[in-house]
Amino acid sequence: MPIAEALGPARRGGAPDPVAILIGPEGGFTDEEAARAIEAGARGVTLGPNRLRTETAAIAAVTLAIAAGS
Repeated sequence: MPIAEALGPARRGGAPDPVAILIGPEGGFTDEEAARAIEAGARGVTLGPNRLRTETAAIAAVTLAIAAGS
């Protein structure tokens, strides 16, 4: 799901919940890494169909998280 969709409902109408953003390597997380994160309560989200460099993905994810809380 898109990051704005994942954060939007939880953040509307009150104080925002804490958010941790995990940026994987350009090749993506392994299946085991993704499964362990989800078991720990993470939600898998996407920044869109394009593959971004790690540095760019971090900036985009934080920007979208801030915008979702507005």
